[in-house]
Amino acid sequence: MKKNGKSFYWASKVLSKDKIEKVSQLYYVLRDLDDLADDSYNKKSTFLNLQNFINLKQADTNDSILLKHLDFFQNVKSNVEYRKYFSDFLDGMIFDQNEKVLIKDKKELLEYCYKVAGTVGLMMCPILGTKSGDAKRYASNLGIAMQLTNIARDVVEDASNNRRYIPGDDCNNLEPYEIQFRHRQYDHEQEQLLRNSLAQLLDYADEYYELAKKGYRFLPFRSKICISIAANIYREIGAIIKENNYKLSNERYYVSKARKFIISLKTILGFI
Repeated sequence: MKKNGKSFYWASKVLSKDKIEKVSQLYYVLRDLDDLADDSYNKKSTFLNLQNFINLKQADTNDSILLKHLDFFQNVKSNVEYRKYFSDFLDGMIFDQNEKVLIKDKKELLEYCYKVAGTVGLMMCPILGTKSGDAKRYASNLGIAMQLTNIARDVVEDASNNRRYIPGDDCNNLEPYEIQFRHRQYDHEQEQLLRNSLAQLLDYADEYYELAKKGYRFLPFRSKICISIAANIYREIGAIIKENNYKLSNERYYVSKARKFIISLKTILGFI
């Protein structure tokens, strides 16, 4: 989590040691699966096998990724609600195994964001100390907001992997190779189209960040501080993209330590 989940790692310092350990375990498994989905396009059978296992169906119990996290998956299998969230998460991983990913419209985009990130918010709820149904809905909203930020940040990187998460409705159905080409070659019309698409993505994200805020009241105080800091730092990535006039880049936009400190301080002061 320290290496790949820098925003949450920074924010998690306010949590108890027990909660940090549980969050780290969840993050470790999800990160492992996400990396597997990104590094290869022939792992669909692995994710389907994991779905079968947690849903009490016939599965290959000798699968390496299952054996690596066997205790975790056994716990998932024993909890009906958690099983549903994790199965939805795996659906998102399976979708990414397509040779080419082309999101059609906003509806499909939000469904995808729910699967790969909204479900993570739902799985975090019991760890952070809330079981409220309302809290879960807002937690899912925060996951969706963060994933939308991810997509806006990683447009060029995703295009290089033959993926376009920007809805076709918002970008004239540009192909991934066209996104790569357009961001390298100056074409004012196409450049503006892509910048407008990024602006639209971040507007969607802002809507979900605002919705998520309504759920903070359901969290214990320290968990509330942690999630608020993590959300505000992640949202700042979108602010930085805006500051750069939505310019696409091969290099990831990131929030500096100084900026993280200021955001964290303002967030904490806002709760005092």
